[in-house]
Amino acid sequence: MECYKNILVTGAAGFIGSRLVNGLLQQGKSVIGLDNLDHPCGAKIDCRFREGDVRDSQLIDELVEKADVVYHLAAQGHVGRSFVEPQQTFDVNVGGTINVLKACEKYRREGYKKRLIFASSCEVYGTVQTDPISESHPLNPQSPYAKSKVEAERLCIEYSVRGVDVVVLRLFNTYGPRQRSDNYGAVIPIFVEKVSKGEPPEISGNGAQTRDFMYIDDALQALLTFGIMSGSEVYGEPINIGTGIDISISDLANLILKLSDSDLRPIYTEPRPNEIMKLRADISKARGLG
Repeated sequence: MECYKNILVTGAAGFIGSRLVNGLLQQGKSVIGLDNLDHPCGAKIDCRFREGDVRDSQLIDELVEKADVVYHLAAQGHVGRSFVEPQQTFDVNVGGTINVLKACEKYRREGYKKRLIFASSCEVYGTVQTDPISESHPLNPQSPYAKSKVEAERLCIEYSVRGVDVVVLRLFNTYGPRQRSDNYGAVIPIFVEKVSKGEPPEISGNGAQTRDFMYIDDALQALLTFGIMSGSEVYGEPINIGTGIDISISDLANLILKLSDSDLRPIYTEPRPNEIMKLRADISKARGLG
């Protein structure tokens, strides 16, 4: 839609953000990317780019003013690091989101409507009681990272009630090219890297824990679709973005070994504290809207 010509992407140098920038440019959009370059994925950034931090409220105000749609992907997304640096995690993930929301509300009051697409995470569900997981499932975050996403979601919903057009997307485990292997949540690139070096994949616990893995192109399509979708029913409520299919970590490791024609076998280690044992998305809401 022509009214959604100018796009701001926070976290533009990251795994998902860099692919989103490329997708938006292919659609002919005018894109400004923001990233602090702490953890770039290594891809070339072809859009207009500002190096900066989402905690800088003045910078966020300046960039949001120029945008019709804001994709807010910037986050401290390392679950393990969030236990070591919980305050920084909240400062970035909650404080940065507040800055984006306040800027969107400010310009809405001045007559310039903005649409905000907020990238949340399936980590907000924690230990689940049902399979698959619908958006109405109680939230039970198991890490400071997950708790920060719950709080950021709550703020998005509050600002939606106040008139800001906010779409909250709960992304399930996304994988694909450009994904870094230094976050234990990025299990596919971790396993692939291990096997390519002739090392066995290491699995915490017995490997029975499952995840709903979504290829980056599918995540990208969802982001692009909800960025232009009309209708107020998409605002102010979380939407699961996944495949609706899960696989155990043990089966995943063995599949990668098989595809690599490797004789290696997984190594099983002590289970992680607060390990989430099952995550599979109920995607009926997204299908109904899309």
